Amino acid sequence: MSSNYLLDYLKLKLRLSQNYRKEIRLDEKLYFLILKAITFLKEHRIGIPISKKLPVYKYYEKKYGITNLFMIKLTPGSRGFYTNVSGGQFKILQIILEVEETHKGYERKGNY
Repeated sequence: MSSNYLLDYLKLKLRLSQNYRKEIRLDEKLYFLILKAITFLKEHRIGIPISKKLPVYKYYEKKYGITNLFMIKLTPGSRGFYTNVSGGQFKILQIILEVEETHKGYERKGNY
């Protein structure tokens, strides 16, 4: 893991923790799902590739202009979606696009 990635991860974790402690109305479940998604990617694990033919892929393609999409099963009912993008000649950045707390959230995006 590169030191820049680790530094960015720690800064994000600190910022989320500070917001949580300040009692900004940050949903506790969503907070832990985001940290779980970050940990998943930090461990160099790979999510489930989503076919470009599926409506959920088309939703994210239209919203974010992505060229690939992966899903992470965070809990039995929640999912995280991320994409890989090139960050230069030898860098690949993984960007978490959204975390859905329930099946209904991502089913709506896929018109299921």
